[in-house]
Amino acid sequence: MIVFWFAIAAICGYLVGSLNYSIIFSKIFMHSDIRSSGSGNAGSTNMMRSYGWRAGLVTLITDFSKTFVVTIGVWAAFTLNYPQYVQTAVALTGLCCCIGHCFPIFFKFKGGKGVAVGAITSLMVDWRCFVIIIATFLIFTAISKYVSLGSMLGAAAFPISLAFFTDYSDNMQIATFIISILVAALIIFLHRKNIVRLITGKESKLSFNKK
Repeated sequence: MIVFWFAIAAICGYLVGSLNYSIIFSKIFMHSDIRSSGSGNAGSTNMMRSYGWRAGLVTLITDFSKTFVVTIGVWAAFTLNYPQYVQTAVALTGLCCCIGHCFPIFFKFKGGKGVAVGAITSLMVDWRCFVIIIATFLIFTAISKYVSLGSMLGAAAFPISLAFFTDYSDNMQIATFIISILVAALIIFLHRKNIVRLITGKESKLSFNKK
C-alpha cells in the first residue's frame, strides 16, 4: 500500500510540475512562446530578460506556488496515513515536480531548469536547507552577476547542507538525502550550456532591463 501512495505522490508531482507557467503566460499574454525568445529556457530568468521583471516575478511566484501546493498536499496525506514517510514522500514529490517542470508532458517535454521548484522542495524537506540555499544563491549571484552560477551553487547546497542534518541510521532519511542529490544533479545538468558559456566568458549577466 505504501508503494501505491508513493506512486500517487510521484505522479501528482510530475503532472503539477508540467504546468509550466512561463510557457502558459507567454502564450496567453505575449502571444508568443518563451522558448522561442532569449535563451530559449522556459523559466523566470528568461521571462524577465524577454518580457521584463514583472513577467519574471509572476513566473517565479507561480513556480514557487505550484511546488508548494503539491508538496503540502502530499505532506498532509502522508501525515495522516504514514507519518514516518512524510519527509521522503515530500522530497520525491518535489523531485517529480522538478522533472515535470523541466520535461513537461503538456509542452512536448521542453521546459525550464527547475531552480525555483528545487528551492521550494528544499523548504518542504528542511527549512534550514532552504535558508542556506537562498543565502548561497543571493551571495554568489550578487558577487558574480551570473544567475546561472548562483542557481547551480544553490542547487549544490541542497544535498551538501542536508548531509549535515541527516540521521544515517534512518533509511528514510538516507533516501531523502539521495533524492536531494538527484534534484541538484538534474538542475546542474540542465545548466550544462551555461557552464560552457561561463567558461568561455559568453554567459549573460543579470539585468533588470527588458530587451
